[in-house]
Amino acid sequence: MNEQNSGAAGVAIITRTKNRPVLLRRAVADVLAQQYTDWHLVVVNDGGDAAEVDRIIAEAPGLEGRVTVLHHAASAGMEAASNAGIAASDSEFLAIHDDDDTWHPEFLARTVEYLGSHADDVGVGVRTEIVLERTEGSRILETGRVPFAEDVDGLFLGDALRYNRCVPISLLYRRDIHGMVGGYDESLAAVGDWEFLIRLLQNHSLGFLDGEPLAYWHHREGAEGEDANSVLAGKNDHRRFDKLVRDRHLQEYIKQNGIGGLLFLTGELKQQADHLHQRLNYSEEILHELRDRAVHAEERMAALEAAVSDASLVSLLRRRYRSLKDRLRRR
Repeated sequence: MNEQNSGAAGVAIITRTKNRPVLLRRAVADVLAQQYTDWHLVVVNDGGDAAEVDRIIAEAPGLEGRVTVLHHAASAGMEAASNAGIAASDSEFLAIHDDDDTWHPEFLARTVEYLGSHADDVGVGVRTEIVLERTEGSRILETGRVPFAEDVDGLFLGDALRYNRCVPISLLYRRDIHGMVGGYDESLAAVGDWEFLIRLLQNHSLGFLDGEPLAYWHHREGAEGEDANSVLAGKNDHRRFDKLVRDRHLQEYIKQNGIGGLLFLTGELKQQADHLHQRLNYSEEILHELRDRAVHAEERMAALEAAVSDASLVSLLRRRYRSLKDRLRRR
């Protein structure tokens, strides 16, 4: 561990990285650009090139006394990296800033201010934008931007049960919440941040800062290997571990409440789904019939237009013939 520490900071920023020097340089610069300055950066190198990480940190001006670097000899996984970074830091607030994501310069200032005036909330999320990009050597080229979870107007358990609506880069939270809900689940190779959010929201509340995006979740479509975004490159893992998390909670619910109610509800839902499928099939049949009628009508219209056109041509030729015949007679 390479540590430079000047005491506890207001915010500990955990940056997980592995063999992505171009992205790590951008992440470090992004942290240094924050208007709020009472932070300590913990870089967790999860099995990547240690010398390269140390070089990037050493070359970044302004990190003296404000950075801790942890090197894992082998990759322990994203959630283990988060837990290691949290354990190696001391602060009131925590943020997970992965090496490929960025913040608005006012992210920390606004979120720290919010939590300072909202004691009942254990954390706060922000409006987030997806940044589409690609890497070309040492260059990162932005290709577009789209809103993330545009319908979000708050962070609630009911919404989180559907899918993760607050990715790590979007959240600042109080460190002491880990003493209540535990750390990140290291058995999950994916969706660990979502699983933590579900545990947190079961008994606690999160605030939400609406308005302009303060967090930027970067996606590199088509990127492979180390440069890939974990969600895009690991879609199969996300689906599998999503099901695993849901199954765990389902089993726990059944242990406490039995399976009868769920059997009834799933049966009712299946019956309604079957009914909707029947209605949909009937609607599709009607649609096909209407399309066939429209095709026939178009064919008949085309035939009528052709007939009218032919009749007009014959009429024109007759008139021209009579006119020519009259002129010949007058001669």
